[in-house]
Amino acid sequence: MMHRLLCMVACCLALACPYHTRAQAPATADSMALAAAVEAATQHYTKATQAESVLFSGPEYVDPTKPGAIGHQFFESAEPRLGTVTYRNAYFQQVPLRYDLVLDRVVLTYPNQVANIMLVPEALTDFSIQDRHFIHVLGDSSASALLRTGFYELLQPGPVNLLARHVKYLQQTTDNQSLVFKFRQIDKLIARSGSTAVEVGRLKDLLALLPAHRTEVQRYARQQKLRFSAAQREASALKALRYYYTLP
Repeated sequence: MMHRLLCMVACCLALACPYHTRAQAPATADSMALAAAVEAATQHYTKATQAESVLFSGPEYVDPTKPGAIGHQFFESAEPRLGTVTYRNAYFQQVPLRYDLVLDRVVLTYPNQVANIMLVPEALTDFSIQDRHFIHVLGDSSASALLRTGFYELLQPGPVNLLARHVKYLQQTTDNQSLVFKFRQIDKLIARSGSTAVEVGRLKDLLALLPAHRTEVQRYARQQKLRFSAAQREASALKALRYYYTLP
């Protein structure tokens, strides 16, 4: 993209002034239009390069993984996947991203994979990896301690929103007197309304944040046979909350 824009500027300049020794001709409508095109292409190129420099301005990411560790530290995939970021008040698409759940850092792969850059968390408003959307949440002393500063997956927006906190840690065990390192993931489901946040383990936890229609949501959960076991909790909470938002 940068190369094409630079070529455009160069071509326009060449057409505008093919010989430095030629006597200056009176300005015509064509020459004025060409000059305007050169100026527009130059400004476009300058803005694009400035935006790119903002995106790749973070510190280099150094993979801390121990050799032989089982699994990886990233969200879902260890390979970069295309996503979007809102970074330093600018929006970028088709960005190759990984999300390190141990460090709680978003990693951007530089073109041609010459380097990996960590985006500065305080400058990263939100990001998505494929269809999964994450927001940066600032911990509030008035909120529950479980809602700490960091990135949370936004499952359902609204006055009562549903968030997921994904964390990984490196577990150390022994096997036949040998150390074994394996990544483990912990997922927490959190409902938030204003400055109040609760971890959702049962339907009762979610209902506690709903200002109205609790009876209707309970009835719906029974009819739909919603279960809040670890495997079904996220899907059940989503269905219950989305039903709540359909009520008048």
